[in-house]
Amino acid sequence: MYENVKAELEKADLYIDGNWVCDPDQSYFDSVDPSTLELTGVCASASAAQIDLAVDASKRAFKTWRKTPVSVRADYLWKAANAFEKKKMEIAEMMTKEMGKVLGESLGEVNVVIETCKYMAGEGRRLFGESVPSGSPDRNILMVREPLGVVACITPWNFPVALAGYKILAALITGNTVVWKPASETALSAKLFTEVFDEIGLPPGVLNLIMGSGRTVGEKLSMHKHVNVVSFTGSTSVGCKLSELCSKTLKRISLELGGKNAVIVLEDADLDKAAEAIVKSAFTTTGQRCTAASRVIVQKNIASELLKKVVNLTKSLKIGNGLNEDSDIGPLVNKNQLKIVEEYVQIAAEEGGTIVYGGNRVHDLKGYFYEPTIVTNVRPHHRIAQEEIFGPVLAFIEVDSFEEAIEVNNDTVYGLSTSIFTNNLKLANMGARDVESGLVYINNGTSNAELGVAFGGMKQSGNGHREVSYHAFDVMTEWKSIYTSY
Repeated sequence: MYENVKAELEKADLYIDGNWVCDPDQSYFDSVDPSTLELTGVCASASAAQIDLAVDASKRAFKTWRKTPVSVRADYLWKAANAFEKKKMEIAEMMTKEMGKVLGESLGEVNVVIETCKYMAGEGRRLFGESVPSGSPDRNILMVREPLGVVACITPWNFPVALAGYKILAALITGNTVVWKPASETALSAKLFTEVFDEIGLPPGVLNLIMGSGRTVGEKLSMHKHVNVVSFTGSTSVGCKLSELCSKTLKRISLELGGKNAVIVLEDADLDKAAEAIVKSAFTTTGQRCTAASRVIVQKNIASELLKKVVNLTKSLKIGNGLNEDSDIGPLVNKNQLKIVEEYVQIAAEEGGTIVYGGNRVHDLKGYFYEPTIVTNVRPHHRIAQEEIFGPVLAFIEVDSFEEAIEVNNDTVYGLSTSIFTNNLKLANMGARDVESGLVYINNGTSNAELGVAFGGMKQSGNGHREVSYHAFDVMTEWKSIYTSY
């Protein structure tokens, strides 16, 4: 049914062993623009046999790639950075068409990929080992990092190229080869990403792109005997399932999962600065990011003043197609995500929360648009305060003291990002020490990570591994101890 796809629509095939692959009986799925509900393109769905072909190609390529000097591997990443620069607008526009984020955010995300290429290229020169003093007078002992083999990278739709870059580039520079399974919602963006590495002449099999459902492709990769590492970003429930599957073969897995992130605002804080950071953290990417602020934990004596400032700033946000220059908030990614947000807002009202702003689908726009929503009278045990929504919904929780704020912050199964607004140096440092979060920001929003700084969460926000910095090498490499007697 896809032979006569209109020329202006994109078509994404699989990329296996350096070739774009399309079997005569290949099945495809649609990519739909969540702003217009129009067909953006079609994408190949990998069969079980094609998944095996991709893994086999990656395994063969590893034999040579692992021995390729790190300076040569770095050269490919530098070439990729230049190629991404030329392709920036094309990739950004496709991301906006596929998942809805505003174009400025999409352009910023491609810039992250470019900088990650350069960063990982440089860090490759610092894949240092260790020299260990021996108890013998005639022996040298070295500890060296070695690549593990085939890495399966499974990435989400909310940051389709940045998160792919963090995983794939760390794997490549350390000498591993990659089979990449992107989210189906952003498979066309993945195709454009992969085209860059095809254009720069990355050796066949070093990077392979396979698409399809997570249940089919993701689970098969997690159980595949020739896959040595799985790097996954997504929901905690799926991460737990993949972890179970990987455990059957003692396969290494890196998990970057959900969050229920809070902005703690203490009574001495700069409320204008806090309000601006809250709105940006809560509603950028339509709240569809693992580090989005979904809770404001505020001391009671300043709660009403802070709420007024947050509501006023939220009212100024313009909802619309992400390709429109004046849009601040795009749509939710799909119909299911819209349904989830609507259900949680209803649950919040049933539990006694008060919707002070928003709370409705935007019916005069065709796509999956939902108003940025602010709910007060939320108690720490309410579902809206405990469960990840992944949408533009912000809960206000009032507390009496700093100590209670920390207790409420930590009272979830998640521990990814926490922001604390205060001008009290003592409380800032105590808060940074006591919050159970992998990321802590003082007087900044919850989504302010920088390249080169370890990124990841505690508790059910991850399994202890880190990305974005050279700490990703702990996932992508194995230590080998070499004893030489002479």
